[in-house]
Amino acid sequence: MAKVKIQGHASGTGILTVTAPNTSTDRTITLPDATGTLLTADGDGSSLTGVGVDGISSSADATAITIDAAENVGFGVTPTTYYSGYTGVQIGTNGTLYGQTAAGADNNFWVGQNVRAGTDGSEKAITTGVSSQMMQSGGHILFKTAASASADANVSWTTNLNIKADGRGLSQFTAKAWVNFSGEGTVAINDSHNVSSITDDGTGKYTVNFSNALGNANYAVTAQTEDGGGYNDPRITNHENSQSRTTTAYGLYHWHIGSSVLDDATKMNVIVFGD
Repeated sequence: MAKVKIQGHASGTGILTVTAPNTSTDRTITLPDATGTLLTADGDGSSLTGVGVDGISSSADATAITIDAAENVGFGVTPTTYYSGYTGVQIGTNGTLYGQTAAGADNNFWVGQNVRAGTDGSEKAITTGVSSQMMQSGGHILFKTAASASADANVSWTTNLNIKADGRGLSQFTAKAWVNFSGEGTVAINDSHNVSSITDDGTGKYTVNFSNALGNANYAVTAQTEDGGGYNDPRITNHENSQSRTTTAYGLYHWHIGSSVLDDATKMNVIVFGD
């Protein structure tokens, strides 16, 4: 195959026309102009083949995206400085997303409002005001809020809701445990949350055992029963009986309305709120 040295000079349009060897057919080569722009008939690249359609179009009058030396990114802002080992994205002044740089299933990821990971390892307010955050850690999701703090001051969090990896929601407004169980014959749980088992302590006596311990024994309990299509009186544990109230279990009695006779409940419903 013959080797051909191509020489030519393009006009201001950036078009170089070359006649290929052994043929009279012209071959047109499109060259970039002095600014590096590939000139085409429409000037915006949309008529080129093999390169897709028009990409990013910017009419910004200032720097829209900034990437600093630590590879943090800022949209519309120079990204804040993060604690060593963290990488973050800042959206506007107060929106942040950041996570631990190292790989690991238990490493944390945060979505924040008016909060950054300071260079000393503490979390700080970006501007003066309140802050909020969603933190994902080891399969858990925590939702936090903080009172107003000065710019660059440490943020003091209150965790309002902690969704555990096993599906439990820990907060002051979610039930720590609940159960619907059949109390006649062999006691059986119909459905439950954070209840491992029901102990049959005798006729009309039951202990609800929690899968995960509560924070303390000062929780609130409500109970309701259904018995033969009617409603009866579930007297929950008190100081006059031997049933338990601990962080891991709660006992209750079931009585017929208008009598002092303990009776097995056809169906018992128990809900627990607490720490």
